[in-house]
Amino acid sequence: MIVDNYISNHIIPLKLDDNFSLSVRLMDESKLSYFPVLNGNTYCGLISDLDVYELESLGLKIMDRREFLKDLYIYNNQTIFEATSIILDNSLDVLPVVDKNKNYLGVLTINKLLEAYSTYTAADQQGDVIQIVLNYNDLYISEISRIIENEDARIINLFLVPVSESTQVRLIIKLNKMGLCRVVKALERYNYKVEYFYQYMAEENLSDNYGLLMKYLSM
Repeated sequence: MIVDNYISNHIIPLKLDDNFSLSVRLMDESKLSYFPVLNGNTYCGLISDLDVYELESLGLKIMDRREFLKDLYIYNNQTIFEATSIILDNSLDVLPVVDKNKNYLGVLTINKLLEAYSTYTAADQQGDVIQIVLNYNDLYISEISRIIENEDARIINLFLVPVSESTQVRLIIKLNKMGLCRVVKALERYNYKVEYFYQYMAEENLSDNYGLLMKYLSM
């Protein structure tokens, strides 16, 4: 989950010798609240629309008000998790990406972040989702996996969410198949508390149910 794999270059960055009227136009056209500013190809900082709109004159050059530039960026070899933290902490809609010499490489957008999480959480694959709540000390992934595999299913993704102010965690499991109620029953037999179960319906089942509904409505 390296940032380098999700860099977008569809945004044309501003230059230090650009005036603020250009920044307003580009922000309006792109529907963005932040824009990267460069000196040559060296990243200088992010400019915010809130700062720009407070200016008395948009004819000023960005270099004349360098204090407006926010020193927010991420290196291309850092992770998507680190990028997400910076974006959320600062309410950004883009995050500039630089190399080790602070040369500008592009930006990380919200859409690219969603694409990354969709890939790594198997969100684009069909399969049932189970949520278990348990004490952290009782968490044995190998045992849970064995129970699931005994029901002819496989885990294709899982992640942990700590329960605030407790020693418990929520284990969210994505399975490789649909319609696996028996997996839930098997986990419950081993005293796992299944807090949530989302069962995907196969396309043919959806079609059958729709046909039955139409038949009922026409009676």
